[in-house]
Amino acid sequence: MKKHAFYICIALLSMQIQTATAHSGKPKYHIIIDSDGAVDDMRAITMFLACNDVQVLGITGSQGSVKPYSAAIKIHSLLTDFFHQGIPVGVGETLNCDLPEWNDFSESIHWGKNIPDRSVKFPEAIDLMNNIVKDYTEKIILIALGGFTNYAEWLKTKPENIQKIERIIWYNDKDIEQGFNYQIDKASFDFIKTLNIPIQIVSDTRDDLLCDTTFLNNLQKVNSAYAKQIVNVHKQAPALEKVLQNHLLLWDDLLPLFLSCPIIFNTNEQKDNITYVHLEKQIPKDFITKMITTLLISGTETNNRVFQKFPVDTMLYKKPVAKIQARTIEDFGLIEWKAIVMTNEIHGHTGIYSIIGAKMGIRACEYFNVGINNLHVISFAGKKPPLSCLNDGIQISTGATIGQGLIEISDTICTIPTAIFEFNNKRIKIKLKEILTQKIQDDIKKGVQLYNLSERYWLYIEELAIQYWANFSRYDIFEIEKIDSPPYK
Repeated sequence: MKKHAFYICIALLSMQIQTATAHSGKPKYHIIIDSDGAVDDMRAITMFLACNDVQVLGITGSQGSVKPYSAAIKIHSLLTDFFHQGIPVGVGETLNCDLPEWNDFSESIHWGKNIPDRSVKFPEAIDLMNNIVKDYTEKIILIALGGFTNYAEWLKTKPENIQKIERIIWYNDKDIEQGFNYQIDKASFDFIKTLNIPIQIVSDTRDDLLCDTTFLNNLQKVNSAYAKQIVNVHKQAPALEKVLQNHLLLWDDLLPLFLSCPIIFNTNEQKDNITYVHLEKQIPKDFITKMITTLLISGTETNNRVFQKFPVDTMLYKKPVAKIQARTIEDFGLIEWKAIVMTNEIHGHTGIYSIIGAKMGIRACEYFNVGINNLHVISFAGKKPPLSCLNDGIQISTGATIGQGLIEISDTICTIPTAIFEFNNKRIKIKLKEILTQKIQDDIKKGVQLYNLSERYWLYIEELAIQYWANFSRYDIFEIEKIDSPPYK
């Protein structure tokens, strides 16, 4: 009992520390994921995306449960549902081998609502990984949810990239040769093993870790888009049938759990460069579910430096703001709410363009799935109010502040609120839709005509700003364009 309690206390402490340090500047882990398109891969990828201390740099599709292109389609649709379109997806080569008996089942499961046309083209997996690591300064962890085909081909063509890899975390049976992920491509594993890269093989050695109705009902209660996505995917008829048959286990789901909280795993067995990993048998299933839900929540929590929890008590807010609070948080999330509240406090008044800037910055972070202090920004709002107020919202929401040296104010001024955001040599331009820009300009002009620049004018602007805050969805008000060439100044 003492040992049992010890593990639980340590695990709770570990998860609490992880949540408290979420995206504290730079993430702890920088990963590339390879998936063969099985439904447990969807759960694992979702957990990695939700984990605040993990930076997902790219995901590749390989052959296993489905063919590589089908896996890439599933990954793309999942990322689109989460609005993480900035995470690149690559596709590996198709192997000349039979697909498994569960291929039809895996093919039938849609990972997201936004399923792209089958004509969409993805970069080759090798090219994708080369582009990711080219100028990346952090060591990278390779996550293998299927076979080693893509990683082996990549390191054969670019062996110098071996030094950029911290380790490989792979799901497979403890008896390696009996595992499906080994049998997919035996030669690729045998090659990877010769490179002396540390490999951690995570296995499910228990029979009670089910993705069953109890597990999904617990996720259903979690206020997280990531948890809801897992539940919704498993409501599809083919998946639900497997759930009711207790056929689905927590397989690849264990990898994000191991990365985020290794203390509850046994890692004592080692041979050469391979470490064999499995969950401690004393950890109760209910507690494992609780840890998974905690991880899925972490991606939707605010990054706080002063507050334990960002205050949401309506009694602390002025009446016009308190009035919109509940619905606005429900519609747009606590992270956006915090960004706009802090922007208004620092900006000195509840302003229109500063709120637009905060929403723009949150959308950019969401696009690349990064936390604060990870983006470089070029703003085209100039240095003259009211348009330049956009800069304050961008700085507060992204952490790309003047003090951090992460934002530039271009000499080129766009009358439409516009900024370029960059992460790991990938750039996007976000601008407010022209029709909304015109609406804002007309509303401001009307205020000047009615009230000049009197105190009533500023009350009028604040009333407008609160309306925009509550009614402008960051998913609807912006146009996002990929920028291939270096940004101009």
